[in-house]
Amino acid sequence: MPRKPKTSVETKPADGTATSATNGKTSGAEPKKKSRVTKAATTKRKAALPKKPSAKAAPKTPVEPTDDQIRLRAYFLAERRHKLSLPGDSNHDWIEARRQLIEESERSVN
Repeated sequence: MPRKPKTSVETKPADGTATSATNGKTSGAEPKKKSRVTKAATTKRKAALPKKPSAKAAPKTPVEPTDDQIRLRAYFLAERRHKLSLPGDSNHDWIEARRQLIEESERSVN
C-alpha cells in the first residue's frame, strides 16, 4: 500500500493567526525526526558480530560420575534390592549405579 506524502497545510484558527500544520496537526517547534535503520545497516552490524559456536558443531560428552556419586547410588540400589529380596551383590549394584549415572548425564547434555 503506497504511503501518503506529508504535506504542509496552512490553517487559520478563529483568532485570525496563521499556523503551519502537517497532516492536520498544529505544531510549534517541530520534533526531531528519528533516524531509520536500513536493512543494509542491520546486515552489516550482524556480520560484524562474532558468531556463537553451534551446539551441533561440538557434541558434548557425558561427564564421568565420581566414585562418591557411584557409591551413594549403589547404596540405595542395594537397599532396594535387600528390601525386595532381589538377587545380586554389591559389585552388580556398583556397575548398575555407574550405568544409571552415565545415562542421566547423557540426557542432561542433550
